[in-house]
Amino acid sequence: MKTTFFATLVMILFASITFAQRSDNQREYYDVDDVKTVSGEFTSTARPDAKFNSDDGTEYIVHLGPYWYWEQNGYEVNTNTQTDIKGEVKQVNGQYELYPWTINQSDKSMYFADDNGVPKWSKGKGKRGNRNGKGNRGSRGNCPRRNN
Repeated sequence: MKTTFFATLVMILFASITFAQRSDNQREYYDVDDVKTVSGEFTSTARPDAKFNSDDGTEYIVHLGPYWYWEQNGYEVNTNTQTDIKGEVKQVNGQYELYPWTINQSDKSMYFADDNGVPKWSKGKGKRGNRNGKGNRGSRGNCPRRNN
């Protein structure tokens, strides 16, 4: 009984490690074709997401990213103020979601990702880093998984 349990446990751990490791050509990359600039106003800024109504009437859920990143950079957004957001747009279950790369509001600019969509808080560790610059296998920060 103990031998069977131990063998099963080892197999599960081995499978987990094997599937967790990915080479560069197997990683899920950001889809720069889905990057848009949307103009409108925030209607709610409850973290970790915010509601945003674009000038064309489309409502977006904006994923704001880690709270500590906003504090560290002194970022804040105001509701009912004209805003431009450049970011990756996805439609999930009929709802538009926006993962911002930059937010421009009232003559101030806030930066959340580089031109390839890599979150600024990943500290150059590709797409799988955390705020300490250490990979954490699968955390994509502010950006969604690409469905292929």
